[in-house]
Amino acid sequence: MQIATMFIPSRLSGVLLPVFSLRSRSDFGIGDFGALPSLFEWMHAARQRMLVMLPLLPTLPDDASPYATRSAIGLNPFFIDLSRVPEFDELGEAALSEGERQNLERARTSPRIRYDLVFPLKRAALRRAFERFEELEWKTTSARAAQFRRYLEEHRNWLDSFSLFCAISDTRGNQAWWEWPEGLRTAHPTPLAAERERLSSEVLFRGWQQWIAETQWREVRKAARDHQVLLCGDEPFIIAQDSRDSWAHQNILRRDARLGVPPDEFSAVGQDWGLPYFDFEAMKENGFAWLRARASRTADYYELRRIDHAVGYFRQWIRDEKDPKGRFLPADEAQQRAQGEQLFRLLSGPAGIVAEDLGVVPDFVRETLTRLGIPGYRVLRWEREWQRDPGVFRNPHDFPKLSLATTSTHDTETLREWWETCPAHEREAVIRDYPEVRNLPNAPEYHQATRESLLAAAESSGSDLCVIPWQDAFGLKDRINVPGSISHDNWTYRIEQRAEELLVHEDSRATAALLARLSEAAGR
Repeated sequence: MQIATMFIPSRLSGVLLPVFSLRSRSDFGIGDFGALPSLFEWMHAARQRMLVMLPLLPTLPDDASPYATRSAIGLNPFFIDLSRVPEFDELGEAALSEGERQNLERARTSPRIRYDLVFPLKRAALRRAFERFEELEWKTTSARAAQFRRYLEEHRNWLDSFSLFCAISDTRGNQAWWEWPEGLRTAHPTPLAAERERLSSEVLFRGWQQWIAETQWREVRKAARDHQVLLCGDEPFIIAQDSRDSWAHQNILRRDARLGVPPDEFSAVGQDWGLPYFDFEAMKENGFAWLRARASRTADYYELRRIDHAVGYFRQWIRDEKDPKGRFLPADEAQQRAQGEQLFRLLSGPAGIVAEDLGVVPDFVRETLTRLGIPGYRVLRWEREWQRDPGVFRNPHDFPKLSLATTSTHDTETLREWWETCPAHEREAVIRDYPEVRNLPNAPEYHQATRESLLAAAESSGSDLCVIPWQDAFGLKDRINVPGSISHDNWTYRIEQRAEELLVHEDSRATAALLARLSEAAGR
């Protein structure tokens, strides 16, 4: 397993929790980087050595989904801890209007993220802090101005086009880039230079946000190392159509067909995501430079990366006018195998990776990943003897070492909801097939013993990696996302306790003790 981090043992346990789900005293109604050091303290007490997050990339305007990526590189400014931005600290929350202060209090105390309040509040606060920086620091020789200039120079390869793209898009009312005037749409140097000059302050603002975010993220990484916590990031497969990358790399992120997934037992027609697809043949012409740059930059953020939709690197399901029902690209299995192996060798170069290989995935995908030493996923309740007898669950003790065992994912119902709603015969099979669960009654009630036994089954699995979603650790029913649905509850989950109080609050302290005991007993 490719985890080049000296303090991580061969077997480890971690938790899945999106950054946006955190709470802290100074947050703006959404989790931010400032809450993470306190979370690491709790994780250290809980013997949890890895934090798995959802993507931290910049997202489309007013879109809550962390997978609605506006750029394949960079950090989401909404995760900036404003209390640690000097220019905002000087202004203080007193700089907010009475109405804004009232909305901030409503956002902070809300049980779920109120994006309708968070987006305008945080944008306004970041804007005011930047304007103060621009007025007092930017044109001086101060240390902060010098640090910012160095950052702009070091990252100009991607930051220049990202900042310009966002400035143009936002000042045009977030009009899709393919609807821009021709010179801007085709990224012609002359009109772009004119826009860069006209929007110089707006371009600088986007660069400043990335500088602040990355400065804070470096501090987060140091705190994680100090608490012996490995950071695992999520590298989405999909890139939004209206993104910096689709605009700047129109030859490799193609819009002449739509990406999706083929029909399966859950959908007779499959899914049409309406997203651009990767032209891997065109990428070959410059040695997959874009893929390499993305992988390298992501490796700068994390010790381990979760590669989303692993099967997409072997084959993509696309729809166009020629094939409205869809087809695989490439069509030939031998080509799919060769392409996937080539791309995963490339992706695994900069840092360790875990492949999200869930869903309808041909056997040769997992065979290739195993041969390359890349762990895939084992969701306990999905691991069954499907060919021999789907009513038989695989004993987690028999999971391969080279895998990641987990009780749920961010897209599934929680462990508690599954247990309470699954058919009685399914619970009976779990009780029969999981050694740690054999003393449980076949009843839908989710008692403390039920939670402990199911968590123990995951921790005791043969997988070297074990990840427990926060809700499963606490025995909660709250979901993060319901795929294929549009709901105010998607991507809005917030933990109950403030991060600073996790080791004080009775419930979270007891859960830390439980996880520590289970992890130690499982040799993690």
